[in-house]
Amino acid sequence: MRLICVLGLGLLLCGNFSGQSRPAVSGEYVEARSGEVYTCGCLFSSEQVTAGQEAILAWDIREGEHNGSPLGGMKAAAVIVAQGNLGLAATTRRSVLYISSESTPDQREAVVDLLSHNYGQMLGEIIAVDAAPVSFYKDVGQTHVRVGDTLDLTVRATRLPEDAHPGSFLWYGPFISVKAPTLSTTLYYRYWGSDFARQWWTSDPGITAYTGEFALVR
Repeated sequence: MRLICVLGLGLLLCGNFSGQSRPAVSGEYVEARSGEVYTCGCLFSSEQVTAGQEAILAWDIREGEHNGSPLGGMKAAAVIVAQGNLGLAATTRRSVLYISSESTPDQREAVVDLLSHNYGQMLGEIIAVDAAPVSFYKDVGQTHVRVGDTLDLTVRATRLPEDAHPGSFLWYGPFISVKAPTLSTTLYYRYWGSDFARQWWTSDPGITAYTGEFALVR
């Protein structure tokens, strides 16, 4: 009888432990801002007050679930616009989220809850959530993100020293926690939406981006 009780208690504890140890929501991540993260001191000083007010963040969720909804295969992008440089924590910012159009309403709600819960300070006030065709893929050493006709982003790993201005330093890390972040050069960067009072695009290469893997343990 004592042996049976001990075995039963062991099974109960194992069940509770496995229930608490849930898999992470994980996948690929890319971000790009409108200011250089690795540059010379002169450009950094000027951009801190004149640039860096916009950013595009994107997630390619490979596996995991949140609030009971499976999220593997879901893709999401955020456009962030701030009143000042996004490198300043106190800067007021607003954002728009784009979630894969093939997602269900429950999946969209779960993605929004996941991102706002973990990255709420970065996203600021979420003013809109749109279901849209979000693509996130890699090709010939480049990472591409596209949201319909609204957003385009292409980055590749930075090549030093040729991509950098002379005398450059690293001024900003990634916006979020990323495993082994790769400093990246933005080749094309465009936002053509109507949710903000500004639109932008540039094809001038700049070290304004990061790529890497993210993982969120619920």
